[in-house]
Amino acid sequence: MVLNSELSGASFVKAASMTMNLLLLVFILQCCLVASLYHPLDPLNPNEIDRTRLIIQNSSLGNLPNLTFHFVDLEEPEKGDVLKWLSSSEQNKSIPPRHAKVVIRVRRETHELIVDLATGTITSDRLYSGHGYPPLAFIELFRASKLPLRYPKFIESIMKRGLNLSQVSCVPFTVGWYGQNVTKRALRITCFYRGGSVNVFARPIEGVSMLVDVDSMQITMYTDRFKAPLPKAEGTDFRSKKQPRSIASNVSDSGFTVDGHRVRWANWDFHVAFDARAGITISTASIFDAKVKKFRRVLYRGHVSETFVPYMDPTSDWYFRTFMDIGEFGFGRSADTLQPLVDCPANAFYLDGYVTGADGQAQKMPNVICIFERYSGDIAWRHTEINVPGKVVSS
Repeated sequence: MVLNSELSGASFVKAASMTMNLLLLVFILQCCLVASLYHPLDPLNPNEIDRTRLIIQNSSLGNLPNLTFHFVDLEEPEKGDVLKWLSSSEQNKSIPPRHAKVVIRVRRETHELIVDLATGTITSDRLYSGHGYPPLAFIELFRASKLPLRYPKFIESIMKRGLNLSQVSCVPFTVGWYGQNVTKRALRITCFYRGGSVNVFARPIEGVSMLVDVDSMQITMYTDRFKAPLPKAEGTDFRSKKQPRSIASNVSDSGFTVDGHRVRWANWDFHVAFDARAGITISTASIFDAKVKKFRRVLYRGHVSETFVPYMDPTSDWYFRTFMDIGEFGFGRSADTLQPLVDCPANAFYLDGYVTGADGQAQKMPNVICIFERYSGDIAWRHTEINVPGKVVSS
């Protein structure tokens, strides 16, 4: 709606009132429509993510500087409410209220928020105090990785080793926790020399390490202990020289149906969704029991909870590498777009995922889940490397 700039005061007030009433009606209708379409465990859609951001920005927290979003996801309804919804008839379904769980960082403090999407209010604001920090935002990792390339001491170390700075990639790693009283968010930066290889991690520059204060985005500790020979570049390319084998399905048709996030396959009925932290999640799975002629629930909610990768090398440059890949970086955030006929067969069904950027805006991750019917036994793997400047290397 466009308002004429020459409207009189009374006309303007009347027009503005009509506009507000129209917007309110649209919102009510949208809520009614949404309530009829959602499964209670459906992930937040882009509109809900952006609405969550606006609610927080319009609150007192939105006036504070350097507000960053680290986690935005559905605040899972009570299990009893979800099961009641599943058991109710189609005509009488009443979806539990939609809430978003949000973790933000502001003034070097971590807030855990619950946002009521229906009322547009923050119903809970808990200031987190304790060990651990929120998941790292991609922009934080990216900025930290670039700090060494303009740090004088690091540039001097590279020159001493006779290396070309343009062939250096630096990767931010988490620092682990060993019982100490940690007061700052920190990353440990380790650098690698590409020099003829796309396998960034094959040629580490040993002896050099840096500590970065994430909140101030500054290098707070730098050490160059020793020089060590670089591993050779030969034989480090992980890419196959063969054309990727086409993925084929064992059935002529899909063998399943997908309605939103609900999947019906053979005698199975389950809900599938994408989560920025855990990646793929399967919920409310039931199997039809032919003996009693009804569905039997076998799984309420399932996903990978964590992967722990300890390198177990006690030396100074390696001991801290004890990654919690899901909690610190996010399986969902690390997902890649699946390629038809490479990752999935022609008759696969694809689902998009959505994550939240540091600014709180929804970011689409297309085709991060594909569903198809196939016999088990084949191994599927693919690697995507983003640490080569200007390239995305896939295999």
